[in-house]
Amino acid sequence: MKRRNASIILINLLVCFRGFSGFAPSPRLLLKGTSKYNLAGTTLKAEKDTTTASSSSSLYQDVPKKKPWTFGILTSGFPPQQILVPVVKFVTFQVWRLMMNELVTHDEQGRFVRESFQAGNNPSPLELPNSSSEQSRYKLYLGNPCPWCHRVKAAIAVLNLEGEIPVTMLIDDAEKASKGGWILPAPSSDDRKNYCYRDILEEGEKYKGRCTAPLLVDTLTGTIVTNESNEIMILLNDYARRLPEHEYVDLRPIGREEELDEATKHWFDLLWNGSYKCGFATSQLAYDEAASDVLKGLTEMDEVLASQPYLVGQDVSEVDLKSFAWVTRHDYAYTVIFKSPGGRIAQYPHISAWVKRLVKDYPKLLDSIDMEDACGSYYRQLFMLNFGRIVPYIPNIRDWVGGL
Repeated sequence: MKRRNASIILINLLVCFRGFSGFAPSPRLLLKGTSKYNLAGTTLKAEKDTTTASSSSSLYQDVPKKKPWTFGILTSGFPPQQILVPVVKFVTFQVWRLMMNELVTHDEQGRFVRESFQAGNNPSPLELPNSSSEQSRYKLYLGNPCPWCHRVKAAIAVLNLEGEIPVTMLIDDAEKASKGGWILPAPSSDDRKNYCYRDILEEGEKYKGRCTAPLLVDTLTGTIVTNESNEIMILLNDYARRLPEHEYVDLRPIGREEELDEATKHWFDLLWNGSYKCGFATSQLAYDEAASDVLKGLTEMDEVLASQPYLVGQDVSEVDLKSFAWVTRHDYAYTVIFKSPGGRIAQYPHISAWVKRLVKDYPKLLDSIDMEDACGSYYRQLFMLNFGRIVPYIPNIRDWVGGL
């Protein structure tokens, strides 16, 4: 009897877990030779399963001869549904909340609190190479799925620094990682498979927190310069400004630092971090507060861009690149798995025009992200938000921009 009761609880846990899985079909599915999706007119068609398709014209299908085995609990009437459902809902919620609290920090009201895992050595301006043939002493570690890494990679593209500072692209794999979610792409003479500060740096042992990305290191001294994306962008902009005969766009003009920092704080609170507050909220109150901020931010951003081409005036700045990293994840990650409200970016004409302007003026931004991999990572890695592990349709960035 105890074994039967345990089986009943287990199977109902799985049933309820399925409810956490998020899926939202795309409003615009394009026919691509390499896509796993096929478009016929406006209807998404899957390959027919000959074992389940009915030969009749009924809307219903025949019961398949081979189907997953179940206890049939919900139709047996034992235990009574009035007892079973509340108990299973309570147990699954407690398990889910425990896993969420292990993943990120929350306050007593269930609000997501973004902790600082900052590491570094009071970064000063990066030293330039002594000659054009000398390799930079600095190295960057970035991960495609991470928006904070994306903003750094976007800055490298706009500043034309691709050949100046070497970049190692990390792979997100929490099952293989240590103290974080990243691993190195392949073993080599200077990089081990494990992406951990103690493994890649001489001073790494002194860092006890998560090993995060982006990460800027000084390979000459074997020390961390900084792992804070805002600081890295400032250092890169200053580096590009001082390079002799180097064409670049000044993302942080001298004299406008305070204005740019205020804009960064403003959009971070409403949108960039607001979507994460929606996704990691463990109470309805916490979610409602965050959702309100996101809705306010989207409306406000669209209004700002109605009167000026960029977020801080007439010229592109670091704030635009930070927002670009957020907006490319909004439609196919944040709105679905994080339940971030506001609908699609295409609903906001001035934000859409701003995205198109950015990629037209700076076409290398289109290569700064693999959108299918970046958005898909949220569904693959955040299993406590997607127990079914189903990854919805995600377009590439060019198709997404074309649909705005």
